[in-house]
Parts: sequence; structure tokens; C-alpha cells
Amino acid sequence: MPSATQPLLLVGDRFAGFTVQDHVQTVTQLIEDLHQGVYSEDSAPIHIRAGQGVTLEDHEAVWDEFFLRGLADRLDFPYADPALAGRGEAHKHRETNTLIANLRRDDDTTFAADLRLHNDNELLLDHQTGEHVQGMVAIEAARQMFLAVSERYFASHHPQRRYYYVIESMNTDFENFLFPLDATVEYRITRADIADPTRLAFTADVGIMQAGRRSSLTAVAFTAFEAHVLQAKEHRRAEKAVAHQSREAVAAAPDFAPQPVLAAA
Repeated sequence: MPSATQPLLLVGDRFAGFTVQDHVQTVTQLIEDLHQGVYSEDSAPIHIRAGQGVTLEDHEAVWDEFFLRGLADRLDFPYADPALAGRGEAHKHRETNTLIANLRRDDDTTFAADLRLHNDNELLLDHQTGEHVQGMVAIEAARQMFLAVSERYFASHHPQRRYYYVIESMNTDFENFLFPLDATVEYRITRADIADPTRLAFTADVGIMQAGRRSSLTAVAFTAFEAHVLQAKEHRRAEKAVAHQSREAVAAAPDFAPQPVLAAA
């Protein structure tokens, strides 16, 4: 049970493996404890803090359960709904897949955001084992971070233009496990070539910090081209790829002789 010195850390159900740690529970586990009367045994304050995977709906459901049992006056469970990067910034259609929240600018070249991992994020649907968060989350968070920073703080200076982003290189070093708790995404521009608004080129480092340690560091180089220019090039390359595949398929196919079709009686 949570105490004044050790609050309960609540995580989404996808992170059940993390609950082998003391004072960590999933939302479902907490609600089951409430059903069993665990928190009705004394009058001490109940301190809960949200980790990754806990949504506003989860927060409201927990409060409702405490209220129904007459325990709401003992509950200390703050929650701030994250300000997610927009669809056009993170380049994600579904909010459940957006990893960047509360994006801010520290100075000309450094930016930060909160890592936000929804319980139904696409990267968790078919892969979540052990206590840590899988490495693909860190890579995708780095990708979304450079897109969100570029869109909000650089591409926005040219609202009449629409950009298409091309990754030239992206290398990630994993330095420590990432767990389903609070984490900060730190972004530092190491080179910016933005004189020509038709072509914005950057190199940057993206680190994910948690519990005073860096979990991963991603070095990325990318360019934002005007969409119409790159889309035409992409289309031509796609045409060539389709033509090549067709030639290969024809060359590899055995000789084909049509067989007569007999009419049904």
C-alpha cells in the first residue's frame, strides 16, 4: 500500500511486468484491490502518482472507485493531461501513437519534451516483455521529436510551404533501460542549414533522460524538402521499382501455355 514516504506508482496494464517492483501497480490491479477492500482498513492518506500508460480516463475511473467507497477524501492522485504534439507535428494520425508532449524550447538550439506512452500505443500492442520499455519506443520518440521541433519552430516560419522529411542517417546508442515512468526527451541541434526555405537541413542529438540517467542517445541527420519537389522524385523512383519488379517476375516465370477450358454440361 502507498504511504507518505512511498506513494503507489500506477502504470498502464501493458506494463504488468513492471509491477514486480514494490509500490508499483497497474490500473486494473489497483481497482481490484479497491473491490477487495484493501484501502478500507485504515484512515491514512493514499498517495498515487501516474507513470506511463495511465490516461485521463484511467485517472477518472480511479477517482470514481475511491468515491464510491467513501475514500475520496483520503486520495492524493494528481494528474495533468499532457499537451500532445499535434498531428501535423508528430506526423501521427492517432493520438495514442504520439510520444511527444509538452514540447518547449530552452534556447536557440535545445528543446525538451515529456515522453508520453499511451497504454494502446502501436509499439506496445504486440511486444512488451519484462520490466523495461522496448528500444523501438526510444527510436520512434527521437523521430517524432525531430519532426515536432522542425514543424513547430522552423517550418512554421514558412506557412505557405509544405515540407517532406527525409532521414539521411539515424543511429541510436542504448545506454540504460527505459522504464514506464516519467522521462524527458532532450533535443539539441548540432547543425542547421536553413537559409534556403525550399530545403531545411539539420543534424541533431536526441537523448531520453530518466531518473537522472540517459537511457538512449540518437544522432540524426535529415532534410525537409518542399513536398512537391520530393514527391515527384519519389514517384519516379517508385515507377522504376515497379518496372524492375515486373521485369524480374516475367524473367523468372516458367513458360506458360494456356489450357483449354471445357464448358460445363
